[in-house]
Amino acid sequence: MDFSSLIWLVLSVFIIHDFEEIIVVEKWLNKNEKRILSVLPKRFHGYFNRVFPRHTAGFSVAVLVEYIGILFMVFLALWGQEYEWSIVGILSVVSILFLHSFTHLAQAIVLKGYTPGVLTAIILLIPFCIYFFSYVLQMGLINWMMILISVPVGVVLTLFLNQLGLFLGKQLEKD
Repeated sequence: MDFSSLIWLVLSVFIIHDFEEIIVVEKWLNKNEKRILSVLPKRFHGYFNRVFPRHTAGFSVAVLVEYIGILFMVFLALWGQEYEWSIVGILSVVSILFLHSFTHLAQAIVLKGYTPGVLTAIILLIPFCIYFFSYVLQMGLINWMMILISVPVGVVLTLFLNQLGLFLGKQLEKD
């Protein structure tokens, strides 16, 4: 596999994972909201109720915003492969997907059952991210310092896109 194909796979892996979430989130939330609130610290209840979309359409808008951000990073990485910053961008996406997969595992453990996204996190995200890191390290395209830099970059990018997406998704539900 060449690096360009691997970059395109980042987008594919993201959307397959988020399709799992989109398909089940509304029904799952309706069934499990009381259980979620019982384990969520009370100081986060208001945020959860105010920000998190409850319907498939609103949640899909949030995913779309993240998808557009990742698509932008994919194009940057494809067109700027000779520049370290463009590789750090796509590496940031993969780093956050990898860390994000463990939030799904933690949610499933805390809630003692299935949570939206946990299956593709285990079957797809974790193995893909490990393969991606192994491949780019082995090919000499990145080093460990770039991975370390990619995590805070990814956190900032994700927080921005996630909050924007959730806000827009929640606005859709108000209409």
